[in-house]
Amino acid sequence: MVGDFNGDGKSDIVTFTRGTAGDVFVALSNGSSFVETAVKWHDSFCIGTEIPLVGDFNGDGKDDIATFSRGSNADVFVALSNGTSFVGTAVKWHDSFCYGAELPLVGDFNGDGKTDIATFNRGSYADVFVALSNGTSFVGTSIKWHDTFCYGNELPVTGDYNGDKKCDILTFLRNPTGDVYGAISNGSRFVGSGVKVHDWFGLANEIPMTGDFNGDKKADLITFLRSSAAEPGLGDVYVGLAK
Repeated sequence: MVGDFNGDGKSDIVTFTRGTAGDVFVALSNGSSFVETAVKWHDSFCIGTEIPLVGDFNGDGKDDIATFSRGSNADVFVALSNGTSFVGTAVKWHDSFCYGAELPLVGDFNGDGKTDIATFNRGSYADVFVALSNGTSFVGTSIKWHDTFCYGNELPVTGDYNGDKKCDILTFLRNPTGDVYGAISNGSRFVGSGVKVHDWFGLANEIPMTGDFNGDKKADLITFLRSSAAEPGLGDVYVGLAK
């Protein structure tokens, strides 16, 4: 994954071994390359098949790491960055969030400068729950921010699509028509159901993501075709800019 782990304004890279080792390695960016190899920033984080995510959870300008145990435990642990390592082992920030096979994501959903967490249960329920960060823990259990978003096996992503400094949500249907739906954060919930923001983006088997690719402070869409077929399609990457 990527994040600014030392707070210098350049995005760095992190890798999680998971499994029984639970090691976390970071390579910092110097602006032209990622420096060092096998620099361990944590040696007991994100065990087994837990899902790691990156965000500035305490709002100090350095990105931290979180891991979601899911299953029946539904614990969320955080290790904060001090600029040279991730500090804390088994520091639980939430003990009832993201059950079973739910899909967790992160974003600053209320615009206070601290990264929060969201979980999507998908399937036939299509509920979205959020727990806000207070800098030392994620607050709130079963606080539903949307009750009809991201059905079945749709793929959700987060990003500030309207540029108001509050993170919003999108879902990619990856169906034959490539529909993409969005819901905007008002600081306490995600507003909008069935609001189509694109009708031909991110088809089946593509990998869609978001990022501010033109620097206008609004999250854009990107999709990687990965196709090995002849052109058009060979390793193509498409971008849809937010308006």
